[in-house]
Amino acid sequence: MTSGKKGIWLFAVVALSLLTLDLWTKHEAVARLGHEGAEYQVWEGVFSFRLVYNPGMMWGMAQDVPRSVWVAIRGGVLIALFWLYLTMQPRTWLAEVAFGFVAAGAMGNIYDNLFFVDAAGRHAGEVRDFLHFYWFEFPTFNVADACICVGAPLLLCVLWNHDRRKAEQAAAANPPAA
Repeated sequence: MTSGKKGIWLFAVVALSLLTLDLWTKHEAVARLGHEGAEYQVWEGVFSFRLVYNPGMMWGMAQDVPRSVWVAIRGGVLIALFWLYLTMQPRTWLAEVAFGFVAAGAMGNIYDNLFFVDAAGRHAGEVRDFLHFYWFEFPTFNVADACICVGAPLLLCVLWNHDRRKAEQAAAANPPAA
């Protein structure tokens, strides 16, 4: 168990490190690729850096939804995540890491929604995606998306295990009458 100050530090280090990595890699992708659609082949036929501005959510879904709605949805998820984090006691080190991954992903994409505008003044509020795999035709994504895709299933497993453990403790504390 890592509840308390140690746990909060682990959560904060994971979340802030991954958020920094996300924002730095997005900045570098825009600076080095220059314009939407530009591509740099890392491994031909397998992986490239391809700059795409995404007004929607992961994998280009729901692109007609206004930016303000995305900010509200992502902000609401982030608030709910922090509430869940603060109310879940005790937390394991794995819970701290899972919460950190999801928080970093949400914050990285919220940042783009609120503050990103390219050098030409276009793409305001769109999320910068740049990681593209060919060999299984996965949609272009970014570090924040990867953090969510890793952190969310991990968090679900952690929460399921936490609930199971609490139920076992409650059952042990209140055995059925004979």
